[in-house]
Amino acid sequence: MTISWHNLIVTLGRLLVLAVLLLGTELGVRYGILSKLFFSSPTEIYHALQAQYGEGTLMPNIGITVFETMLGLIAGSLAGIATGLVLPQSRTLSRVIEPFLMVLNGIPVIVIAPLFILWLGLGLASKIGISVYIVFFAMFIPVYTASLRLERTLVDALWVMGANRWQIFWKVVVPSSLPSIYTGLKIGSGLALIGAVIGEFVASRSGLGHMILYASGTLDTPTLYLGIIALAIFAAALSFAVDALGHVLVHWRFADEK
Repeated sequence: MTISWHNLIVTLGRLLVLAVLLLGTELGVRYGILSKLFFSSPTEIYHALQAQYGEGTLMPNIGITVFETMLGLIAGSLAGIATGLVLPQSRTLSRVIEPFLMVLNGIPVIVIAPLFILWLGLGLASKIGISVYIVFFAMFIPVYTASLRLERTLVDALWVMGANRWQIFWKVVVPSSLPSIYTGLKIGSGLALIGAVIGEFVASRSGLGHMILYASGTLDTPTLYLGIIALAIFAAALSFAVDALGHVLVHWRFADEK
């Protein structure tokens, strides 16, 4: 009962904060307290939503960004997990490859994004490539670190019982990496969206990033805020989906939650 009341208070508090922000922005823009050049009221954003939906451009833009993000998240996560699990199995190979991966990880994505545009063109492939690139390292680093720091007691026990490297990999390495995979997904879900939008900012003909950039260039503030809100809603939905997956990957961490 205590937890239920706590959740109710938290939910009501969030709704109250949201209501204050919406009402304050609406009144501030309507009565000239906030400049329409920099802010937009909820009413104006709703009118921009109607206009974009009526023109048939909103849903395709959302669909393209969602597609780029999801494909980048899935492909980048799988590549990061595979590399992070397999590379530590050969200490010599990992010591050879690790410095190059760390250097690539240190390059800001905004710097390397034009290369993906050059290599893969202006279409979806370059945006997905950027998203895969940024998600790969978000997943690889925690999984790789977890694979290097295994519980030696478990490994030694399996060796004594006659297990081979393949059995140790599946019985110890993979299960020990599940919390790190969950962490990588939490980080990568947001970075996948960032990668897709950065690609759309650099060069694109569609997507929410393109819509936001075009609205900014034409001083269409309501449409700009509409694009930002759409991105925020999608990011929140993606985060909730990863949280739901966390109950499967690391269910013991959520065992005490109702």
